[in-house]
Formats: sequence, C-alpha cells, structure tokens
Amino acid sequence: MIPASQAPTMFKRVAAFVLLSWALHGLSWGQARREVIVDLPEDVVWFDHLDEALQAQDSGVVVLALDLSRQRLRDLPTELKRLEDLRYLLVNRNRLDHFPDWLTDMTDLKAVVADHNRFRNFPAVLLRMPHLTQISMGDNELQGIPMDIDLISDLEVLSLWSNLLASFPASLGNLTQLQILDLLHNEMTVEEQDMLTALLPEVQLNFSEPCDCAFDAGFQTYPSE
Repeated sequence: MIPASQAPTMFKRVAAFVLLSWALHGLSWGQARREVIVDLPEDVVWFDHLDEALQAQDSGVVVLALDLSRQRLRDLPTELKRLEDLRYLLVNRNRLDHFPDWLTDMTDLKAVVADHNRFRNFPAVLLRMPHLTQISMGDNELQGIPMDIDLISDLEVLSLWSNLLASFPASLGNLTQLQILDLLHNEMTVEEQDMLTALLPEVQLNFSEPCDCAFDAGFQTYPSE
C-alpha cells in the first residue's frame, strides 16, 4: 500500500505517464498518415487546425501543409482557400463525399489525401487541377476511374486502394508522369491486371490477388461525378 504522504506524488507521476503516452500515440498517428505523401520534404511544418494555420499565415508564416483528419467534416471549410501557398492537404477519416468547385483556386496544391471517407464518384473538380502530383482516396466507395483522368497531367501517384473499382480506362497510359498506381484490395481479374501491366510498364503497380470474377473485355469508362 502506498503511504498517504506519497499518494499525491505517485498520482502526478502516473498522470504524467498517461499524458506522455497519449502525446506519443498522437504523434505516431500523425506521422503515419503524413508519410503517405511521396517525396515530402522533411522540414515541412504541419498544422492540425485551420484557424491556427490562418493565424500563422497572417503573421507571415508560409503555410504549406494542413492536416484536417478526424474532424467529422462533411464539406471543406471555405476559409481553406485563404491558404494561398498550401501544397499538402490531408482530410482522412472524415465524412466527405465531394470536393467544392473552389478547390481549383488553390493552384499551389500538389497532394490531396482523402482516405477513409464516403466518396462514391471521383471528384470532377480534381480533373481541373492538372498541377496535382498525388491523389490518395483509399477506403472509399469509388465505382471507377474517370475516362478523362489524364487531364491531371502532372499526376505521379494515384492511390485508390480498397474501393469498388470496376473501370480502368486506357487513358491512364497518357499520364506520362505517373510513377505509382495503388489498386490494392479492389476486385480485379487476371486479364485486367495484365492489361494495366502492359499499358503501364514503367509504373509501380500495386494489386491484390486477382479475383475469380467476370471479365468484360476492353477498358470500360465511368464518368467523374
């Protein structure tokens, strides 16, 4: 039994340990979700709250990275477009099913990561952002890749793991900068995987084991939203 005189000190030590554990857990979670961005500079400073990012920008700080994950967002806040230098945007684990048209005004944006949301259609607004180099929309409900995906001409990384994809358009072959195409945990036949492998011989392709499901010859196309 702990003597009464030592109880306050022991309580403080336990509380400090718990708080430290929580902090480290939050740090490891933040690092993990941000590491999905390819070639992210090590010196990039992340902001976790929009108001803090805006205050920093008003004080002269160039805000390059914003993480709005786990904030129950159904829409992107309109104040976001005030971050005129923003390059990296994370909105994982929210309730998003669309992106607003004004996102095209953010011409410095390079990476959009929206894993674990509620998208069913590929956002059409992204097709009007040719300067994007990375798009990640894993663990959504996307039905297909739009036929005009090649409008995002600077795209280097397209990560659509764990969706419901049923279309893999030939226009993927027009993405001359593409380096990684992640389609893990989507149902694909051997024929579909072989077609993409032939179409994109220089691209790192991530597939799961092929399914024993029907194959519709030729590349199908699905429109964006």
